[in-house]
Amino acid sequence: MHVARLLLLCLLAGALSCGASEYGDQPSEAFVPPPPGKGDRIYEIANPASKKKAAHGTPVSVTGAVVIAVDTFDETKNGRSAGSIYVADIGSKEPYSGISLFNPSFVPGNLRVGPGDTLDLRGEYQENGDIPVQFAPKAFLVQLASPIGTFRFDARVPDPVDIDVRDLFDYAKGRRWLNMLVRVKDVTIARDADGTSASGRISAGLHPRSDGPPPQDAASKCEDPFPKTPTLVNELMDLQPLGLKREVPIRELVGVVTFFCNLHIAPRTAADVVL
Repeated sequence: MHVARLLLLCLLAGALSCGASEYGDQPSEAFVPPPPGKGDRIYEIANPASKKKAAHGTPVSVTGAVVIAVDTFDETKNGRSAGSIYVADIGSKEPYSGISLFNPSFVPGNLRVGPGDTLDLRGEYQENGDIPVQFAPKAFLVQLASPIGTFRFDARVPDPVDIDVRDLFDYAKGRRWLNMLVRVKDVTIARDADGTSASGRISAGLHPRSDGPPPQDAASKCEDPFPKTPTLVNELMDLQPLGLKREVPIRELVGVVTFFCNLHIAPRTAADVVL
C-alpha cells in the first residue's frame, strides 16, 4: 500500500522523477520521437541535389527506414543470389528514398527482419561503379555497407510509387526510384519469362504497350552507356509459374527497382503481377 501511494504522489508531482533529487539528477523534458526519428532520411543523403548528400565511403546515420523486401528466393540455387534487404524512408514517396543493405547486422543480434520492420541504421554510404564488373558511365550500385540496424517498431510496407516505365530506360531518371517499391501500368515483355536459362535467372525487357510490339531483347555489355531497356526479373520470387509470354499485356506490375548493368523491376509475389 505504501508503494502504491508513493507512486501516485510521483505521478502527481509530474516534473521530477521520484527520488531523483537524492542522486542529483536534473529534471528532463518528456520526449516522444516522431516515427521517422530525428536523424537523416535516405533521400537526404542520396539525392544529388540535397545539402546533406553523402559522398561515396562516408559514414552515415539513417532513422526511420522501413523494410520493403527481403530477398529469400535465391534464383540461382547456389546461395549467392539471396540476402539483399531493401529499405525506404517511412512515410515518404520522395525520389531517392530507397537503399539496399549490404552485409548488415542487427540489434538485437538475433533479429530477423521482414517487410514492415522499421529500423535505425548506421553504416557506410556507397555508390559502386565496378562491382564486380564495370557499369555504364555515371551508373552506380547504391548501398549502405555493413550497417548496424536497430529495431524501432513494426509498420506496414508503404504503397508503391506510380512511375512511367520509360524512366527506367535512362539511369539518371530511373536512379530516383532505385531500391524503392514502384508500380508501372500497361507494359509488356520482350521475351517469354519461362525460366529456361541455365543460370536460373529470368530477365525480360519491359516496354510500354502504347509503343507497339516490343522489340526482341538485344545483347549489350554491362559497360555500354544508357539508354538501356529495363527488365522484369525473378530476383525476389519465382516467375515461372506465372507463364508470362512475350507481348502478353501486363496491366499493373509492382516491384522493387534494382540495378545490375541495367535497371530492373523485381516483383515480390504473384499478386504484384496483374494481367
